[in-house]
Amino acid sequence: MEVLILSKTHFGFDSVCVGGMVLSNAQYVRLLTSQGCYQFVDTKLNVGDIWDMKFTSCTHCREPHNEDVMVMSQHYLRHIDRITQVIKDSHTPIWEGTIDHIFESKLHWTQSGVGYLSVKHPDYPCHSVGFWLSNEPLTLEEGYYWYPTGNQFISRKLRFKGVNKPLEVIPAHTLIRVSMAKWWKPENSKLEERCYTQLSGWYE
Repeated sequence: MEVLILSKTHFGFDSVCVGGMVLSNAQYVRLLTSQGCYQFVDTKLNVGDIWDMKFTSCTHCREPHNEDVMVMSQHYLRHIDRITQVIKDSHTPIWEGTIDHIFESKLHWTQSGVGYLSVKHPDYPCHSVGFWLSNEPLTLEEGYYWYPTGNQFISRKLRFKGVNKPLEVIPAHTLIRVSMAKWWKPENSKLEERCYTQLSGWYE
């Protein structure tokens, strides 16, 4: 299958999480190695590349991370620059408007403005990744892209995890890729397991 590489995000010290989309059916895929591990940081899978891949679905997927596949073989085909047009032509859903619309409006928000899903509220979106056209510019500050809510008592922000050089401001109406980190809870904490939102990248 032809797979378009859509994102690379930092994972740990020596790995990256690589996301893609099958061009024939717009299936989201998270491309793990044949052993079911994240790709090494020096992987040749780069955003904008199209690869011919054979993969198998992982059996240990946990909602909403339903995209995990193990790559059995891969062959580089070509590179494209117009990723935005390919995504729009695929008719994959794109959230539009305020940040509260992302992930089917099913996120909860911390007081500091970080979106998350919780095991206490198992009403999860269909996918842990998606695309968003923000109605406002996002401003980078201390590793987070901040969304202007217009309310001094309400904050909204997305942690930037992409490997590309960040922009100081992502203009409004830019196509943005967002994702959910894996389930996690702090050690020795009474806090429940959560997965938090992050910004994977954008397309110009």
